[in-house]
Amino acid sequence: MNTFGTLFRLTTFGESHGPALGSIIDGCPAGVPLAPEQIQAALDRRRPGQSSITTARSEPDQVEILSGVFEGKTLGTPLAAIVRNTNQRSGDYEKLKAEDRPGHADAVWRERFKHRDHRGGGRTSGRETLCRVIGGAVAEAYLAQALPGLNTVAWVSQVGELVSAVPEPGLTRAQVDAHPTRCPDAGAREEMSRRILVAKEEGDSLGGCIDVRVEGLPVGLGEPIFGKLKALLAQAMGSVGAVTGVVWGPPDLLARIAQPGKAFHARKDTYGGIQGGLTNGEPVALRVFFKPPATLAEHAKGGRHDPCIMPRAVPVLEAMVSLVLADLVLQFNARPHSS
Repeated sequence: MNTFGTLFRLTTFGESHGPALGSIIDGCPAGVPLAPEQIQAALDRRRPGQSSITTARSEPDQVEILSGVFEGKTLGTPLAAIVRNTNQRSGDYEKLKAEDRPGHADAVWRERFKHRDHRGGGRTSGRETLCRVIGGAVAEAYLAQALPGLNTVAWVSQVGELVSAVPEPGLTRAQVDAHPTRCPDAGAREEMSRRILVAKEEGDSLGGCIDVRVEGLPVGLGEPIFGKLKALLAQAMGSVGAVTGVVWGPPDLLARIAQPGKAFHARKDTYGGIQGGLTNGEPVALRVFFKPPATLAEHAKGGRHDPCIMPRAVPVLEAMVSLVLADLVLQFNARPHSS
């Protein structure tokens, strides 16, 4: 299960401490304008070593496009791209050949496959998500052509017990990226940063939430029954490591669930932009829950790990949403429609 998507397909490969990681994107139509700088800009938002609140592993994450693009446009053939690992410290993981880390996939991976790459988690490492970001950048290039009014933005909405205010519509990625926490709430982000640094110093970690908002979608994207947009988004979000839950709807949806039907259905944003599994023309809204990273205590102090994964996961969730939407747009365009 290394491939995601039906018509717009992403296959990822590589390990955290191997020579390189990469992506193969198949199904992107020909003629989509795409420059290496677009993919690189997306990778730069996810790469490690961005600030004091992230892992100290320093990787340039420089993309190399091997196929599928010519004279600045996609060819419609498989697009292959890689990022070479340059800053591995595999010796840090030597004792993990025989010692499984609590909270990680080490033990279950060993039981299932009987052989694994213990260096940095191998295939289970969060570093695999850079492949998704490559795929998401290609998906967004296609969506910019197919749905020019689309705007997909994610932001950190909660760190530990600290919850931010809900931003106004029209939020941009530049506004989100203005602070290392990727929280646009000026009243909460400094305290979020402080708490993350304290956790890092203490060998502890923090979980929380990322909110995603998609504006500019037409009515009717998604497929009935098993191809509902909410089901596809749940799969996409759940495939990201450390994600522990997802809800579709406004940030206060869990509180609204206790309301009687008359009150619950009085506001259209209750549905999170999805009704009957299809987009209803309203902004699609998601809240994605992250557990605290499982690398703790001496493992955390001695290694290079994120004490809070959400700031670097923001572009990953945006990429996964874009992959889902690109696939659905292709499916929508491939089906006959009544006049």
